[in-house]
Amino acid sequence: MRHLISALSVAGLLVGGLVGPALAAAPTVVATINGGGTAEMQAPLAAGSSVIGIHVTLYADGTASGHIDCVDQYGDSPGFPGNIWGEVTSWSGDLGGVITLNVIGKFVPIPGGGHLLFSGVPFRVTIQQFGGAGVGHWTLAVPDGSGGWFTVCYEIMTSGQIAIRLN
Repeated sequence: MRHLISALSVAGLLVGGLVGPALAAAPTVVATINGGGTAEMQAPLAAGSSVIGIHVTLYADGTASGHIDCVDQYGDSPGFPGNIWGEVTSWSGDLGGVITLNVIGKFVPIPGGGHLLFSGVPFRVTIQQFGGAGVGHWTLAVPDGSGGWFTVCYEIMTSGQIAIRLN
């Protein structure tokens, strides 16, 4: 019985020694971004309206977790209507200013926008201004094929809001 208790004690110390550092290494949450609503696409590619939903956690090490979903409304300019959504993997920027969210996701055109499904698509959502109608502003960009990014949506909130909460 003493050997069993000793073995369990040693096992407990080993497990504690392995779990302790893993818990200590967890990244620190610095902010959360939440919100949603409707938005109007602005020039130079004014293509109509969209609906956005966002829930993202930002970590001190530049990683992020969460989800973004942006649906262009039926009737938008040809080639634009569709649903682009995905998981946020990292972020950059200034917690008091502009924040860029890097996303891996999917794009599904809606009627009038083709029939292709793109999966594993990298895209970026850059929030220039948090806020509600007439204030909240963001852009959505996709790779341009030459190592850069092409902004396809310049959006301003028309209802709802996108908010940041600093930890």
